[in-house]
Amino acid sequence: MKFLIILMSIILFTGCTVTPYKELNLDTTSNFKSPKAGKAGVYVYQWKTILLRKVLLDVDFEIKGYPEISLNTAEYGYFELEPGDYEYKISGGPFTQYAPVKFEANENYFFRAFSISFTDYSSLIRDQFEIDMAKKDIQNGFYEEYSVD
Repeated sequence: MKFLIILMSIILFTGCTVTPYKELNLDTTSNFKSPKAGKAGVYVYQWKTILLRKVLLDVDFEIKGYPEISLNTAEYGYFELEPGDYEYKISGGPFTQYAPVKFEANENYFFRAFSISFTDYSSLIRDQFEIDMAKKDIQNGFYEEYSVD
């Protein structure tokens, strides 16, 4: 039942995002690394959580058609893609769901990956404050690159 409530909440909130991402005019590159010319930068991170979860659980993030990135607590991943329309996994497990996302050239996109009840979830960050915190935490080394392990 808990899983169903969480899944329905994600669907509801995803459906309620009326303002297109581009129209939010988020600052994703100031005082931060910009993607290569003509590319879109994709950052995905997992918030730092309790030690027990670090030992037991990685969270998988996926852009449909590309390899998954497995993140542990306080890790981030980065890659670049051609601008265009893609789909990212918003929930895994037996009922995997994808949501559309459009990447623009010379912009960064931030995703947060997390796990609830052993199911992976991810969300596109649409809040300037959270984007600014993610940029700061990546620059300050609070998040470790996932490939370092």
